[in-house]
Amino acid sequence: MNMPSQPAPMPAGIHLNAWTGTEEAHGQLGAQAHWWGAGRRGMTPEQQALEFGREPPAGAWQDPEVGYGVLIRDDETSGLTDRQKAEGADAPAAVRDLLAAREGSVVLRWSPDADLDDGHLRRYYSDGTPSNDPAVGFSDFGVAEGRLPKYVAIIGGPEAIPWSVQYSLGTRHAVGRVPLEGEALERYVHALITDWDSAEAVVDRALMWTVDTGDVMTRLMRNVISRPLAEALDPPPLAGFQEIAGAAATRNALSQALGATRPGLVVTSSHGLVEPFDDRDALRAVLGLPVDQNRAPVTVGQLAADLPGGCIWFAQACCSAGGAGDSLYTTLLDPRWPAAHTVDAVARCGPMVAPAAVEVLGRENPVRAVVGHVEPTFSWTLEVESTGQYLGGRIVAALSRRLYGGMPLAYAFAEYWADVGQLNHRWITLQRELNDGTADGVLDEMRRLRLAALDRQSLVLLGDPTVSLPALPG
Repeated sequence: MNMPSQPAPMPAGIHLNAWTGTEEAHGQLGAQAHWWGAGRRGMTPEQQALEFGREPPAGAWQDPEVGYGVLIRDDETSGLTDRQKAEGADAPAAVRDLLAAREGSVVLRWSPDADLDDGHLRRYYSDGTPSNDPAVGFSDFGVAEGRLPKYVAIIGGPEAIPWSVQYSLGTRHAVGRVPLEGEALERYVHALITDWDSAEAVVDRALMWTVDTGDVMTRLMRNVISRPLAEALDPPPLAGFQEIAGAAATRNALSQALGATRPGLVVTSSHGLVEPFDDRDALRAVLGLPVDQNRAPVTVGQLAADLPGGCIWFAQACCSAGGAGDSLYTTLLDPRWPAAHTVDAVARCGPMVAPAAVEVLGRENPVRAVVGHVEPTFSWTLEVESTGQYLGGRIVAALSRRLYGGMPLAYAFAEYWADVGQLNHRWITLQRELNDGTADGVLDEMRRLRLAALDRQSLVLLGDPTVSLPALPG
């Protein structure tokens, strides 16, 4: 990944893709922002500089040299034998159905009680081999002893297995999270193992809904992501592509278009709703909902009713995937401004998945996947030429050429998430130079790298990592 020869200074003013109910969240840097970039917290562990792996065909998770596994929360007090744990005896019934349908799949486990950090998972074996803790980013791919499967489905929300574990896996693995339980989990797994045989979505149609109110963030997201993606999706090979943008991007227009076209890919670009600040439960119920051109949120009920079963929804908005429950930006942002109030309010919600994503993944005839942000996107990561080009280019390639080439969705985004490792590697190099006292003026560059890495790792896939759309001809 090429870095600019001269670090670009971070502007004092900063904007988020979040709507507070009265204005776009914005603010200025805090008094301690100069040293914020030197902090390590929130960044993924250092991993080995290896290629992501050989290019897999759509069904490559069945290859034992590639592998598929489910990651569940471990309970060391359960009394189960290693063999029972290896076979997932304590997993939800739907997960056991998935393991039975995907012969050769691996059961992985994580637990804070097992002294596992974000960079290690636990494997048990049914043949008497002692359990071990393979390191993420340093273990070969596959299902053999001591290896980690490339495709990993995390079962449960971030309160069970933290977002940080998903971020760590995402740098080199194809990872998704199924944040469901009970009947909702059963419905999703049934759709998955039957390959969405009841899907309503027309896979060679796509719909893009792009809010552009003229404020900083909606305009930046349109220029950096939506415009180039619209050019890449314009048919052929798609049978149909529709873009609703600017003044036309109302929630009613979104409903009408979804009902009329039933697209296989739905892309929304807007602010994400983050209000009310002072009512935690009320905020958790609406966090990350898309906000339309008229500042009206698209409701959970509307999305659940309108998104066609079997579609993939890419939601470019603050907290469209949920919240981490811990603000990493306290010392970066001036606490007197709405940007700081926004990230603090989201943190008070605790670790969570956005309600709209949970609803559309767990309903009857669920969507295949939701791709969205756990944190806000900062204007600075879009304004700096090098980071903006990489951000837009990787997303465009993932949702056009790679997705419609039949790649599993998590693998379609592999290059995007691999950039996190490159950004972290560059940050670690600068940290060593700073500690050695051999570098001058590196703090601005470290701040840029840390913010860019956090932004990229917080774009997550909700759903099984192997979901895909059939490859289109041409």
